[in-house]
This record gives sequence, C-alpha cells and structure tokens, in this order.
Amino acid sequence: MGSEPADTELLGRLSADPAAFEIFYRRHVDRVIGFTARRVRDPADVADLVASTFLTVLTAARSYDESRGEPTAWLLGITARLIAGARRRRGREAAAAARIAGRRLIDASDIERLEERIDAARASEAVRGALGRLKPRAREALLLAGPDGLTSRQAAAVLGISPAAFRMRLTSARRALARAMADGQASSSPPPGPAAARPADLTTRVKEVIP
Repeated sequence: MGSEPADTELLGRLSADPAAFEIFYRRHVDRVIGFTARRVRDPADVADLVASTFLTVLTAARSYDESRGEPTAWLLGITARLIAGARRRRGREAAAAARIAGRRLIDASDIERLEERIDAARASEAVRGALGRLKPRAREALLLAGPDGLTSRQAAAVLGISPAAFRMRLTSARRALARAMADGQASSSPPPGPAAARPADLTTRVKEVIP
C-alpha cells in the first residue's frame, strides 16, 4: 500500500475530490480541536469554529500558496482568524449556519470528545490563571509554542510575523508568565517557609508547561 498524499497535494485536489477532503480533515481535526479548545471555553462554540475552519478550507484551498507557509500554519491561521472574528462580531446568524453545517461535518464521536479535549488542552490551575492575566499577544505566543506544539516558523506564520520576531515575543511572554505566577502566589499569601516557590522555581514550572 502506498503512502498517503502530502497536504499540499490534498489541498490541490480538495475542492473537487471528497476523498482528499476526508483525508485532510481526519489528519488535522484533532489539532484544530485542541487549538480552538485552548482559546474558547464552550464546547458548542468549539464545535462551530472547528466546522467553520474546515468549511473555509473547502472554499479557500485553491488560494493556498506554499511559498507563504506550510499547510498546518495556513490551517491554524484560518482558525485563529475565525476565533478573532467570532469575538468581534458575535454574529448569531453566522454561528447558526456554522452549527448546522458542523453537525454534518463533525461526526458524533468527534463531538463527544470535545469536553475531554478541552480539559486535556488546558494547563495546570496556576499556569491557567496566570495566562489569563497576560496580554493577548503574550498569551497567544505561549499557547502556540506550548500546547499547540508549533515550531517558531509555524507559529510566526499563524501570527503573520517573522520567526525572529516570534522568538522575541515568546521570550518576553515567558518572563511575563513567570511574573504573573509569582504575583498570583504572593496574592494568595501562603505561609512563609521552604514550601514557598522562588522565582527560579516558577520559571522551571513555566517551561514544563510552555517548553
């Protein structure tokens, strides 16, 4: 049996070949679910956005330009823009249309896994709380490099910046996260003693969650 076609080949055939779309969808749906679940709390909204992502892929596949980034970054860039647009618009009509289409596109087993994946996608309570206190740009950089598992080049393509700029943003974001965790620990007023974490300990914990 031959190997499955590459993503670039699938995108070229996708709009006219249901089998190509099925392969592309199954190959990437878990990553899109995880990416979305780390940014959107409601499972129904996650389902809508995942469905909308792949519906957009159907219409935009022909416009994919390999020179502007690899397929994974292109795909997650679509999801990122849909999430940002949903936050801005809160369009009831668009959400309803995506929900109807999504029920056809995402099967029952996918939807049943959403709750579990949302829980698994989120970091520890302390890190999650600290992430929530960061500026959106810093939080997004940490999510892309950590739970989303993207390389600097892939993450930069999702954000539309250079890899060097992304690495600088990530370094700054890690420092901001360590400070936020330290501030959160201080505000909880733990009793003094050896159990209190030092800044170096917090930095280590940040790198464990956000490599």
